[in-house]
Amino acid sequence: MLTLWGKLYQNGRTICADTFTSQKPEISDAILECIEHFAKEFDIEVPMWHTNHTKQLGLFRKATFKPDDFVDRFPYDKFEIQIIDSADS
Repeated sequence: MLTLWGKLYQNGRTICADTFTSQKPEISDAILECIEHFAKEFDIEVPMWHTNHTKQLGLFRKATFKPDDFVDRFPYDKFEIQIIDSADS
């Protein structure tokens, strides 16, 4: 089980926020399911996942996606995910 908090920022302010819990047993599958949920809720595309996102999540329990992490135009400052609960924490 993994619960993520997803936030969308514009001009330094949180404009959308939501939490989602995945029941998937594999952490990578659970993260993807959560990100797909937030993308649908916030009406954004699913961002590209890079090595730096894996490092951020491992070190800080959160990862930040900037406009360059999206294929199409991303009209916001950033999209952030944060682990707020996990079965192995």
